Amino acid sequence: MLPESPIVPEFFRPRPSRGYVSLAVVAAPVGFSAANSLAAGTHPETVIALLLTPMAAYLTALTFCFPLMRYAVSATTLTAQYGPLLRYRIPLSEIVSVTRVQLSPRPFAVIALPGIALYAMHCLGIGRVRMCATRPTHRILLIKTNRGTCYGLTPADDKAFLDALRRRGVRVTPF
Repeated sequence: MLPESPIVPEFFRPRPSRGYVSLAVVAAPVGFSAANSLAAGTHPETVIALLLTPMAAYLTALTFCFPLMRYAVSATTLTAQYGPLLRYRIPLSEIVSVTRVQLSPRPFAVIALPGIALYAMHCLGIGRVRMCATRPTHRILLIKTNRGTCYGLTPADDKAFLDALRRRGVRVTPF
């Protein structure tokens, strides 16, 4: 009898979007403002440049990491990852529901632009949702855990993603 092989992780790409353009459109003026402030050479402008430069660098890093967004379903864990900048590890045993929703984010989400939603968003009727998605509101797979944590994902192939979760014993609400 052959020994049982562990379940090989399955990887899923996010739904296509041009979120990298949204990030670049925000990063460019922040970087330009930082450079202009630094070039002015006066003390107040230098302080402004020192504040804006890390923000511009981080937005630029987010832009370049856009193609690295993915989801992985292993034997025990669902991982949502945005390059080296964001990683959510969700134990499959803690998932209590997976549903498709339309989110209504409150203003001032950390990063919610056309084509991209990262980190925490506060949504009406749900509360805080940890996002790793290629859109902030429409056709989001909302994953709730028994700890009360919610995650928003947008896999390109919803059916295959949900099937991978079902095969590992996660209860998925039919939509």
